[in-house]
Order: sequence, then C-alpha cells, then structure tokens
Amino acid sequence: MTTKNLTFELLFLLVCLLALVGCDGSKKERDKAVEEAQQAKAELAKVKAVLEKNLSERDELQDRINEISKELENVKSEIVAAQQAQENLENQIAELTKQRDAVVAIAEETQAIVDELNNQLKEKDREIHELEELNKELQAAIQQLQDQIEQAGEQMEEETLEEPIEQL
Repeated sequence: MTTKNLTFELLFLLVCLLALVGCDGSKKERDKAVEEAQQAKAELAKVKAVLEKNLSERDELQDRINEISKELENVKSEIVAAQQAQENLENQIAELTKQRDAVVAIAEETQAIVDELNNQLKEKDREIHELEELNKELQAAIQQLQDQIEQAGEQMEEETLEEPIEQL
C-alpha cells in the first residue's frame, strides 16, 4: 500500500467519523468517534512525516545519482581519450616497426656489400702478393741477366784486349 492510498484512507475514515459525530447518537459513540478521528489525525501526521522523510531521502538519492552520472560521464570521456591515445601509440609503433624493418633491410644489404668488398680486397691482396713475388723473381732474373751481361762485357773486353796483344 502506498502512502498516498494510506493518506486517502485515513482522510476518508476521518470524514466518516466526523459524519458519525454529527448523527444523533450517544455521547459515548460520539466520544469514541472523536477519539478515532484524533487517532486518525495523529496517524495522518505520522504518515505525512514519513512521506516528507521519504521525499527528502528520494531527493538526496536523486542528487547522488546525478553526481554519479556526471562522474560516470567524466570517466567515459577519460576512457575515450585513453583509447584514442592508445590507438595513436599503436599507430606510432606500427610506423616505427615499419621503419625499423626498412633499416634492417638496408643494413643487411650494406653488410652483404661489405662482405663482397672484403672478399674482393682479400683477392686483390692475394694478387698483389703474387705480383710482388713475381716482381722479386723478375728483379732477380734482371739482376742475373745484368750480371751475365757485365761478365760477358768483361770477357769481350778481355778477349778484345787479348786479340791485339796476340796480333802484336
């Protein structure tokens, strides 16, 4: 039963009791009716007090609901902002990952070129070493030939000098 219904029932009872008081009846009945009307009036006052208290509590609860609703909206806004920030960070991570992969590919290509150049350098070092050895051999051969030419020149000179002496 709601407080409105209870209030109306008490008012109806009060009106009925007052109507009975106006009827011809004994004083005892009239006193009883007045007493019941006063009890109904007191009960009505209590119901009004309870109703006022309940309305006050309802208003306080409604205020609290409004505050919580505002806080909830703020939290929702913060969540949306955090989600956007997270999405931005994920996009940045994806872009950085893409750039890193490109740099790794370039580094691998560069390393392959460095390895090839190192192999070519080793080959050239080997060729230079072989050419230096060949140069040493040729220098030795040239020196040997020069020595032989000098010896041949000396022999020819000796032979040339000995021939005029023999002719004399």
